[in-house]
Amino acid sequence: MICVSISHMAQISDVLRSGARMIELRLDLIRDDPREIYAKLDGDVRTIATCRPGGVTEEERVNLLKTSMELGASFIDIEIESPEGTMKALRDHAHQCQTELIVSYHNFEVTPVREALVDIFKSCVNRGGSVVKIATRVNSLEDTLNLISLYDLPGKKVVIGMGSMGRITRVLAPYLGAEFTFASTGGGDETAPGQFTSEQLKEIFKAIDEL
Repeated sequence: MICVSISHMAQISDVLRSGARMIELRLDLIRDDPREIYAKLDGDVRTIATCRPGGVTEEERVNLLKTSMELGASFIDIEIESPEGTMKALRDHAHQCQTELIVSYHNFEVTPVREALVDIFKSCVNRGGSVVKIATRVNSLEDTLNLISLYDLPGKKVVIGMGSMGRITRVLAPYLGAEFTFASTGGGDETAPGQFTSEQLKEIFKAIDEL
């Protein structure tokens, strides 16, 4: 499944018209009240509520994610390095709201060696992730191989290589067992390095599936 990342409120209508059935709401970029955002959504669309740290206080971030869960978010995404108080509050609320918790690791510079990646994966699970997301910068073929090797590990996961050399992992992900793969709404709207647009991924998957 393709999950389309949304960074502006104005993108929502166009993305829904395009037939998207799963979207990531980057609350740290959208900056609108989640109630206004969810009012625009079709109830059948699955959502990931994400609020990266930095733009708001930790208390505001927790409240935004809690509100999103109450409004029906299918998943929330919280970084592995988040404070334990944040983690516990969101784990507990996710359990109450029957929302799946994605615990994620991002490295925008390098891909750690496989042994380190396995340790990171296990740490994401230990911190309460029902889904593990790992996204790292790919600088070599070895990086790509180390990332895709993580699909042998048990549990739900999304493993992505960032940057131009990592783009193949975004295509391979659904075929290797990822829960979904991310795409942007259009050129220039990428929320991570190396994202394809949703239309590009649709065309790629269509060509593969027709073989």
